[in-house]
Amino acid sequence: MKTPKILTASFEESLVLLDDSMIDYMIKKGDPKQLYKRPILSTLLVLPVIALLYGMTFLYYHHDPASPLPIPTINFLPQWLFWVFLSIWILSIVYLRKYSILYLKQVKYHVSSNNFIIWLMITLNLFFLTFFFSSLTILGVIVFFALVTIIGYLVARSKLRALSQQLFQTEQINNKLDDLMDKLIKFLMKYGWVAVILVVLWKFIFPGTTGVRTDFIGFISILAMWFTMDIGIVVAECYLFLPYLLYGYYKYKYPEDYRIWEEKTQIAWYGKKYFDKHIKGTTLEEQGEKQK
Repeated sequence: MKTPKILTASFEESLVLLDDSMIDYMIKKGDPKQLYKRPILSTLLVLPVIALLYGMTFLYYHHDPASPLPIPTINFLPQWLFWVFLSIWILSIVYLRKYSILYLKQVKYHVSSNNFIIWLMITLNLFFLTFFFSSLTILGVIVFFALVTIIGYLVARSKLRALSQQLFQTEQINNKLDDLMDKLIKFLMKYGWVAVILVVLWKFIFPGTTGVRTDFIGFISILAMWFTMDIGIVVAECYLFLPYLLYGYYKYKYPEDYRIWEEKTQIAWYGKKYFDKHIKGTTLEEQGEKQK
């Protein structure tokens, strides 16, 4: 199987990824040291979300009579599927533990977080599909997911093309979609908290205007929210996680080159445990480390 071109850059070419503002943001502000240094804290944050995902599997049996949606006839989110996804996620975490290298710790954490987001996205889509399937019909569901797929493909292709141009210094094509998405994400990361505060204030001042409508407008609103959620996750995957994980791939591919470039000792880079097990006493050990 041919390796994708985007994974074939040299060490020198991969360094240009650090010029990407999203990667720079993930490195400097997306390093959750307090979470992976304190597993209990990380567990306390994840458990409520997992409990919510589990609770969603019961809602098929508790239909609200006031809902604008008819009683669902097919359960696309059975309880056994929750256990399958949970098992896969836990196994992925266990598998990543074999890469017990210090410089990959942040990358490993983001891989696990990304897997969790994918699980969340699949679960939410199956949940909405369960309740919307009768109203949308098969044709409507096909059109809905076709639109999400087409937009997702265009966003992913745009970002992959931009990353390839960045890596290999090829001629820059005027990519309006990539520029727009890049500006939009930067704007949301910078001013998104303002929108949250405004929503909270609106609910506090006008509590009677925040109820969920149960008419046709309510139906369209929930459908639009579902569609926006899917596109938002796709954009986040392509513009936040994909560039950063690509950078992590090249750190794994060229560990010594990156270590020397960042001017770190082998112990500081690999961690003492990995160093003692795999490097100490071998030809890989540097002279400066032997003298310590």
